[in-house]
Amino acid sequence: MRRLAPALLLASLMPLAAAAAWLDGSGKPIPDTESMRSDGDFHAQLLITPDEAELRKAWNTSGRAPTLRVADSVKRGISSSAMLFLRGCAPNASGQCDVVVEFFVITPSGQRVPAGGGPLWTSEPPPATLVLGSASMNFSFGPANETGLYSVQAKVVDRIGKRTLELWGRIRLD
Repeated sequence: MRRLAPALLLASLMPLAAAAAWLDGSGKPIPDTESMRSDGDFHAQLLITPDEAELRKAWNTSGRAPTLRVADSVKRGISSSAMLFLRGCAPNASGQCDVVVEFFVITPSGQRVPAGGGPLWTSEPPPATLVLGSASMNFSFGPANETGLYSVQAKVVDRIGKRTLELWGRIRLD
């Protein structure tokens, strides 16, 4: 486990002046990464955390960008969660967004396993900063799971804006 680099998360929380890029705290563009993508003003970021409840509490109660725990490795029987942050979805005629996510896990041997999904954001478009999406993927590994590097894929779809972002996270089962 590690803590997310505060500069990266803080940068992603800053108002985004450029329509097609993430910006750091000084307003300089940050290139997309596999876990942080954008399409115009639609942005999404995937984090894997060892404690979804702690992350949601920190996010919802902090007056400023909290330090969030993220995981890059896990042990058998320990739960983790893939969580998504977003901004910039397109509203429908009544002012509501319709953003959904579909999760997949790719095993070390390459098997792609559907892992659920659902509504990510169905309210008014988020403000200029990121918001924590409502859908997440909870997972743990048992004795039958192979050791190695797993990939979590999140396919985020803005149904109204007709935009799709594919995000990837990695977690190692020791």
